Amino acid sequence: MFPDDDEFEFSAPDRGWNYEPSRAELFRDFTSPVYTTDAEGWLTYYNDSAAELWGYRPELGKTRWCGCWRIYTPDGALLPLDQCPMAVAIKSGQPIRGVQAVLERPDGTRIPFMPYPTPLRDSSGNLVAASNVLLKITNLNASGPTDLPAEEWAAPVLEIRAAGLHLEDLTGSLQATLAALADVEFNYQIDCERLEGWSGSADEKDRVLNQLGQKRQHQREALNKRFQQLQQDAVHAMMRGAPDPKRATTRVPSGCDTVH
Repeated sequence: MFPDDDEFEFSAPDRGWNYEPSRAELFRDFTSPVYTTDAEGWLTYYNDSAAELWGYRPELGKTRWCGCWRIYTPDGALLPLDQCPMAVAIKSGQPIRGVQAVLERPDGTRIPFMPYPTPLRDSSGNLVAASNVLLKITNLNASGPTDLPAEEWAAPVLEIRAAGLHLEDLTGSLQATLAALADVEFNYQIDCERLEGWSGSADEKDRVLNQLGQKRQHQREALNKRFQQLQQDAVHAMMRGAPDPKRATTRVPSGCDTVH
């Protein structure tokens, strides 16, 4: 009734009957920056546009939530990566829309963007992955600069002009600049430590380290220049506040003075 096993010839189904395209194929023609993660938020794929936006190529499976080197809120506050829009979308199981953020590349350049993180579910409704499209924006909340280089984001200290400022104001600005210089060194150390466990391309690691070094140098130069200017302003302020010896007068008793 049934043929012998040796004589039975299995006819395989046509090629592609159960074919599932890879993420690279799915997003091949997608020109906007896009990346995907697993259900825990670990990066599983990103396209070339995302790598270009981030300024480097993060390691798949070892980078979590987002490939941005750092993320800031629109007002400039540092946003922990586990609180970024993608992390919120995965943790809540809901897509995030209408938010803005600012990413920072390893070289210090900051770029405003709008993320569109979306949890992906299987047929049973279980969250199995997530995708995120990143749209670069040129007008952050209708104001503010974009694509600023590292030296222009170097320090959170205010621009100072000597005219009309008291010495106490300049002293505070000098202290703030010194603190910003210390932050540059601390952040550089933290950045380098992030690469200690790097297992990807050695060339990519060297490229990132070079960007970090350039950012550090630009920030130090900008802050040192500001510090020197503040020192000069402080000297001028002290000179303005000092009495002029040429105008100092000594009262000489006259004959009209009465001596008791």
